Amino acid sequence: MTQDPKPGPQSMRYAIAEVLSGMLASTGLDTFTDDAQRLGEVFKGLAHEAPLFGPFAALAGEADFSAVLERALQTLVSDGHLEHAGGCYRLTSAGRARCITGKRTLFNPSDIADLEAGARYFDAALGSAQTD
Repeated sequence: MTQDPKPGPQSMRYAIAEVLSGMLASTGLDTFTDDAQRLGEVFKGLAHEAPLFGPFAALAGEADFSAVLERALQTLVSDGHLEHAGGCYRLTSAGRARCITGKRTLFNPSDIADLEAGARYFDAALGSAQTD
């Protein structure tokens, strides 16, 4: 069966946690802050970084992404993709493997390119905070 990917805001077919997991599959960070305000700012930036993330701006509202992102991160913690302790989230080896598997099975090549662009943005935005 051949799938014909169509342009436009198709990411609404994915849950935010699925998109976040797919992006984490490509991140170079093993840990990142749990500061809800900072994560909200980064998530808002992601919405403008790649088309896959754009529809989530409308879903979350333009003002505050932190609550939406926090729920998605908690889903990833509950599912064993992330650990949360000591003021940070940690992507374990097993969690990264799950993220990679999900990215390969859920997303088409265009979406994967967006996830990888999002990961680069995420790394640049939060990587400098690793020294804090």
